[in-house]
Order: sequence, then C-alpha cells, then structure tokens
Amino acid sequence: MDKILYVTDAVRLNRSCVEFACYLCNLTHSHLTGIFLENRELELRSHEQINEIAGMPSIPGGRLDEQKGLYRDDSIRRFTHTCGYNGVNCITHINPGTPLTEVVTESRYADLIVVDAASSFKGKEEAVPSTFAVDLLKHSECPVIIAPDSFNGVEEIVFAFNGSATAMFAIKQFTYLFPELSHHKATLLVVSENGKKIENEVWLKEWLDDHYDDVEIDIQENARAGEGLLEQLFKKDNAIIVMGAFGRSAMSELFIPNPGHAVVRMVNQPIFIAHA
Repeated sequence: MDKILYVTDAVRLNRSCVEFACYLCNLTHSHLTGIFLENRELELRSHEQINEIAGMPSIPGGRLDEQKGLYRDDSIRRFTHTCGYNGVNCITHINPGTPLTEVVTESRYADLIVVDAASSFKGKEEAVPSTFAVDLLKHSECPVIIAPDSFNGVEEIVFAFNGSATAMFAIKQFTYLFPELSHHKATLLVVSENGKKIENEVWLKEWLDDHYDDVEIDIQENARAGEGLLEQLFKKDNAIIVMGAFGRSAMSELFIPNPGHAVVRMVNQPIFIAHA
C-alpha cells in the first residue's frame, strides 16, 4: 500500500483520527494525503456554528469567509505538524464542491480512506454514523477505515463473517493491504442464527492459515445475528474489525436493519469496510 487518504471537514480537524492515520502510514510505509473538504452547496455557516465546530474563538469584526479560511489554514497547519511529528510524508488537497462527489472521485486513485464516523457537512449535529460517512462507505471506490475515538495499538484482527462473497472480499482486501499484520491473531467471528455451519470451512481455514500465523474460528449462536455480533465485538480490545459491503437498499433495511450501522455507531475500534 502506498497512498492513504485522510478525509476531514476543512474547519474541523479530528486530531485523534490524524494520529490513527499516521499509525497506518508508518505501519505500511505509505504517505498520507489530507483531503480538506469545503461544501459550497450549503450557505455559509454562522460565526457561532464555525466557532462551535472548529473549537476556536472568532476574530472580532472578521468576515465569515475570512474566518473559515483562517480555520481551514489552521487545520492544515495542525495536520502537517502532526504528520511531521510522526515521521509521515504528507500532502494536502483543498476540495471545494460537493464533499461526497469529491471524495469518491479521489478514492478511485487511492488505496485506503481514513474517516471519522461523525464527519458531517450539514452545518448541524447528526447521528453517528453521519449521512456523509454512510454514503462514503457505500460508494467509495477503495476500502474505508472508520477511525476510533481513541487508539492503543492492534493486538487482534476480527473478521466479521457471514459466509457471503462480499465478506470474503473484505477479508482479502484487508489482508493484501496489511501484510504487516500477518503475525497478529486473526479471529473469524461468525454469528449464526440457527447454528448453520460455515460453507467451505476447510478451504477458508486453509486460506487464513496461509496468510496468518495465529487463526481462530469463533462461531456464536444467537437468535438475532446483529445483536450477537455487537455483543461479541464489545468484548474486544485493541482490535481492528473487518466487515464486508455496508450498503443495502432502503427497502430491505426497513425489514432487516443493517448491523454495520450499529457497529460503526457503538464499537470504539477501527472498522475496515470494503465492497466489490
């Protein structure tokens, strides 16, 4: 892996997310591109909104566009300082326009995206994961990692597996992007609603053994797979969670809620999501 994108609102930099992105860059010997997004489709935010989002006092008498420019420049300065402190080569892009369109376009030419699940460009607080984060997970043309609020290293990789081709695709993508983690414990976590066995388990175990030194297959029975998945993930510390396709049609989610939303909202671990 060579190119990682860190995506942020130009006036709201999450320092812990940048630190996590730097960890990934040092792990994989990659460089980091900071994507500072400015949503030109929305009306300019008020001074109060900008101050609240950026966590900085306003400049008395300053025009709103000047205020936003100063906050953006300060975010870029803090980003480059953090990368330099961590020994990570970085560049920055300032992308005005529609945030999702801008990021999806850049994702075609990147290996991985790091983003905060709360990233929002609506000028108001949203539920987590935000609309932007959900849409990015559905439409990104490279894998995405949701950065945690706090990070203390990786001791285990947890593959949330439901037997689907998309789940296996995510496992492969993660493994190919992070060969440096092959010596860590790899747990295949399967939550079964009816005790059904994994299809082609022998071949799957052979593939995992070829790529990881320490492999465990953990099959849990639960009446509701989504709840069982959350219950098991809550028990994990210092783990990276790997999941398959995030998006489903709006109609299907009326009847079967996507467990990925709950995992992103409630589990404070890095979450890797990829779809074919």
